[in-house]
Amino acid sequence: MSADEELPLLDALRGLAMLQQEFLRLALFVASQGSTTYEGETLTCSLPDAQRRTSTLLAMGAGQSVESLLHIAKNRGIPVRDAYPIARSAVESFVNASYLLAESNAVADRAVRYIEFAAWRQHNRNFGSGEYSIEVRTDPDPVSSLASKFPEFAGKGNGSWTNLDMPSRIRRVGELAGRKAGSRLLAAYGLIYSLSSEVIHGSPFGASFFYSAHLKGEHTTEAFIAGTVRQLEEILIAVLHAGCGYLAAFFEKQQMQAGLDAEEKLFKRLMALSTKPASAFPHENGGEP
Repeated sequence: MSADEELPLLDALRGLAMLQQEFLRLALFVASQGSTTYEGETLTCSLPDAQRRTSTLLAMGAGQSVESLLHIAKNRGIPVRDAYPIARSAVESFVNASYLLAESNAVADRAVRYIEFAAWRQHNRNFGSGEYSIEVRTDPDPVSSLASKFPEFAGKGNGSWTNLDMPSRIRRVGELAGRKAGSRLLAAYGLIYSLSSEVIHGSPFGASFFYSAHLKGEHTTEAFIAGTVRQLEEILIAVLHAGCGYLAAFFEKQQMQAGLDAEEKLFKRLMALSTKPASAFPHENGGEP
């Protein structure tokens, strides 16, 4: 029996996430601080400046979200609900970071410009419906300012940093940074995206799912708590896929073989953990799963 199998699945996934965080720190160091040596290979960031800055900014935020999830994973019951929005943020941030480092520098330049545009728009907008509407203005002539300062964001459908939806961004990562990166990100997207939307937006299904998932017909407090453990396992599996996708994109795009080899080993451990039956792992309190 392996060391991972001797632990409850959730603990094994938490340990794997902590290991993945070390490789993320390695990538972030190379992107933000300079060259370093890993497994005898000198790793040097070759990304153009805009790609390097924007992708690193997002990947760093995703890493912090993973740290928050590791803390939440110690909880049971209702507090587990808050893992969903944090996991969704981590996955989307990893996808966007991968997309920005894989695409052309022009895409990253637009993302940099969007930062300024979005800050301006935050103070010059309308929100609400009907009589329950509010207009916020700090610019005396926002129409003129939009045309003169931010022409690339003027016009219907041009108000974002990219016109590609999430699946299309993942597809581009796969095309430009390798099938491994694209497939890992796609798995993360499928595992968490729509379900987390239901929970985050407070839909009736989202509430029902959170309170009843994995109950197996046992409507007890103990069954609910056990069900939230299963949810935490599923959440960490999704986020680990996303982190592997970013690492694969970062190392493949820059042909860092030592990093790619490390990511491949990490991903194989993730697959081994996530595909074994529950009976392969002890219950977290020492009983039967």
